[in-house]
Amino acid sequence: MNKLNKKAQLTIFIILAIVIVAVLLVLFYPNIKVLVSGPVPIDYIDNCLKDTAQEALDKIVLQGGSIEPENYIMYQGNMIEYVCYTNEYYKRCVMQKPFLKQDIEAEINNYVKPKAEACLLDLKNQLEKRGGSVTLGKTEIKTSIAPTSILVSVEAPLTLTETGKGTSSFKKFNVNLKSHLYDLIMIASSISNWEARYGDSEVMSFMVFYPNLKIEKKKQGDGTTIYILTDKITQEKFQFASRSLVFPPGYFGA
Repeated sequence: MNKLNKKAQLTIFIILAIVIVAVLLVLFYPNIKVLVSGPVPIDYIDNCLKDTAQEALDKIVLQGGSIEPENYIMYQGNMIEYVCYTNEYYKRCVMQKPFLKQDIEAEINNYVKPKAEACLLDLKNQLEKRGGSVTLGKTEIKTSIAPTSILVSVEAPLTLTETGKGTSSFKKFNVNLKSHLYDLIMIASSISNWEARYGDSEVMSFMVFYPNLKIEKKKQGDGTTIYILTDKITQEKFQFASRSLVFPPGYFGA
């Protein structure tokens, strides 16, 4: 009898579980269908913008912190922006980017924003083709470079209403890139400040203090110095130019 009772109880539990699952499917099937049959806003924006943010980063690290350098020197096919510069002889350079981190954040913002707006408009069109009503607000971009990551926040209020499926609202979309660029930027700023103050920098002390850092110092014929900073662990690079305390040709041979 005990065995029969246990089997009966087990059968009842199984039937109840099946009923509960069936009820849940009936109640939430429309929402589940939305997820599998069309774009999910958060995932769609993340996939759309991650490549764009990485494109901006790849250009910036090779071009001295600028997407489109203005005061630059060509080196191995790259336009490398001067972070510290003077066009005079015997003079120490003047900082061109005293707030290098903030400048780079602004560069990423400016590069990502039009792509973000295009991604959001494409998402809106896809959702509307599926029968939804979409309201899209103003797009704002904010980039934050932290010690181990770069966070690109896209504020774009989006409200989706679908008949029989309710209303969904989204306000912020975040793209997070793992990166140690923060450390490279801080060191580049320190080197540039040394160039501005003393006319040159001693990079060996930086490498002693930061054992995972490699600094290459490439002197050019016009007195420019190309600095190439490399994180030995992640292999991330940041390169920039400086022209400081330059002497005219033949000065030391006079």
